[in-house]
Amino acid sequence: MLRQRQSLKAERHQKRQAKQEKKTTKSLIKQSQQTQALEQLSAKASKRYVPSLGLIFRIHSIIRIIGALSAPVQDCDEVYNYWEQLHFLQFGEGKQTWEYAPQFALRSYGFLKIFALFTWLLHLVFGFRSKVQVFYALRVLMGLASAGCEAVVVRRVAEKVDSRVALWMMAGIFGMAGMWHQAVALLPSSFAMCLCMLGTASAMQAPSEEGSVRNRALGIGAFAVAAACGWPYAAVVAVPMIVEEIVWSCRTWRFDRLPSLAAVGAASVVASLAAMAAVDSFYYGRPVVAAWNQIKYNVLGGIEGADSTLYGTEPWHFYIKNGLLNGNLLMVLALASLPLWTVYFFVLHLSARSTGSSGDSAGPQILEAARRLRESHMLLLYRVLPFNLTLLVFSLQPHKEERFLSIVYPHMCFNAAVALSLLHPLSLWLSSFLRSGRIGRHRINVGCWVGWMGWATVGVAALLGFLRMAALSQYHGAPIRAFMALQQTVLDNSSYQHTNDLPLLPLGPTVKTLMGAKTGELLPLTGIEKQKQFTVCMDHAWHYFPSSYWLPPGFRLQFVEWQGFDGLLPGDFVPVSQSGSVRASTSAERPDFNALNRWEPSHAVNSTQMCDFYVGVFDSENPSASLQDYEGDGIQWETVACVPMLDLHNSRLAARVLYVPSRIARLLDALLTGNSSGTRWLRWNSMCVSRRKVNNTSLAGGATYRA
Repeated sequence: MLRQRQSLKAERHQKRQAKQEKKTTKSLIKQSQQTQALEQLSAKASKRYVPSLGLIFRIHSIIRIIGALSAPVQDCDEVYNYWEQLHFLQFGEGKQTWEYAPQFALRSYGFLKIFALFTWLLHLVFGFRSKVQVFYALRVLMGLASAGCEAVVVRRVAEKVDSRVALWMMAGIFGMAGMWHQAVALLPSSFAMCLCMLGTASAMQAPSEEGSVRNRALGIGAFAVAAACGWPYAAVVAVPMIVEEIVWSCRTWRFDRLPSLAAVGAASVVASLAAMAAVDSFYYGRPVVAAWNQIKYNVLGGIEGADSTLYGTEPWHFYIKNGLLNGNLLMVLALASLPLWTVYFFVLHLSARSTGSSGDSAGPQILEAARRLRESHMLLLYRVLPFNLTLLVFSLQPHKEERFLSIVYPHMCFNAAVALSLLHPLSLWLSSFLRSGRIGRHRINVGCWVGWMGWATVGVAALLGFLRMAALSQYHGAPIRAFMALQQTVLDNSSYQHTNDLPLLPLGPTVKTLMGAKTGELLPLTGIEKQKQFTVCMDHAWHYFPSSYWLPPGFRLQFVEWQGFDGLLPGDFVPVSQSGSVRASTSAERPDFNALNRWEPSHAVNSTQMCDFYVGVFDSENPSASLQDYEGDGIQWETVACVPMLDLHNSRLAARVLYVPSRIARLLDALLTGNSSGTRWLRWNSMCVSRRKVNNTSLAGGATYRA
């Protein structure tokens, strides 16, 4: 009996052991299949077609040129802090903001000289005949530069990360409304965005790969120039790459490359700041480092005790809402990228841990494959952090503006693509878990479905992005169309013809005129300082002014005082025709500027007596009746051009955000409210150009123009 009992006990032990071995083998086979599936997916992804660098550039150039020609100027800061100053450097007239006053010197003329140089080169080749051509040529050039940087970073992602991520990123950038208008904006943040793309492209290579030191040095140089010549806060984008380099050096005990990379970064910053300081010191008439003054004002509050909060504060979620507006689904996926990365990391960790404790002979091979996946996944962390870190840092600042987040718009598209790519392995693991190991045919189906859903998501995001672009162009393009109508009015009336007799702009000779000079022809005389001046007035619509590039030669802008506004309006540079030189005007300290956003009476007039034209936003029902408010000065006005402009306060949110054709808007009104007047979804105002009458006659004859 005892021997029989021991035999049964040994038999039960053998059965339990066999059952445990079978369970372990099954688990190892399952994990091996998962690992092999991931490696096969990775190998398949590496063979996926990705357009060449030149083809990506040509594809993205299409949308950038469209944006350059149709995107409205989004921010009045872009006009008064950059376009106006560039106009003054080129033509000797323009508006001046307090940031360019020598006693404050927050903005850099060195940044503007970069664009002035390119404009001069373009003029040398093409010979611009109007300032509008200068405006559009510069925007097209900025768009093409952005397209080139986008092509570089997409190709680098395809080579060093994943080809499918690169394709999704490419589609996201192409259809993103934020990139559409920021890529052609004359802003330091847009300039820094392009350089940050180049720096990020260099940082895509792992530190352990051959040639990584050279690429990291190029990346650090790009980030340094972005911060020193463009926007100081762009340095936040470089922090993950620097941390990655330090962590890798500490892990491998290879500190020999850190001093060289630090030297490259320091040299790039010093050289860039020195060049910018030299230009700024020349124009301001004293030693100036504009980047430091900007940091001191925005971060340290060291100018008259004032800081950027004078111009408004926003809640912490402002950039999330703004990202949803400019990136829609891409912003949602970008926010989900870090949580998905964390989930995938724990899945890899748990899988490797269970494999290591099994003790099977196939365990080391699976562990090695899991280790490779874990290492590549850790490298991915440093590439998704720039967007998250920048979003966090900027959200903690009280003063927020839409353009601030634009430096990481390409990173938003990259993070969104990464989030879509992480859904593939996670869906495979989830599918195999739910199906108890039967993952052969079902695994492939799940992967295909997730891939198609990824493309569908990117397609919907692009469609929403195109609708947003159309909304910006149609609903907010009235200022440019109104001033285009002003130019057309000037061209159509003989009273102003002498302002357009200039054969060339005062930007220097062109290739054509230089060749003519060699044959004995005289170079044409140019200059606007000798022309009769006409005044275009604006009041509460001053922030819609698209810049002096849209004013004909001999015209200038003036503000008319209105009730309810007590901020500091831009002033005027002393014209070069009066000061004698550009430097004399830019270095002249004037008491009419302050850093506290206080009203300055000398920057506006309290009467329309000196106005020849008036541009304002009026009730679309009867713009002429609205002009009667200004006839108290004894001046009669005649409306010569009106363009429709969306009434933001009385239109629905969905209609303001995305383009809604007027017929569909009337149909929606009919369905929801029982009428088709179009007042529920879309309500319009008019931006009108009016000219004064002298002795009850028009200042210049001509037909009314309606855009």
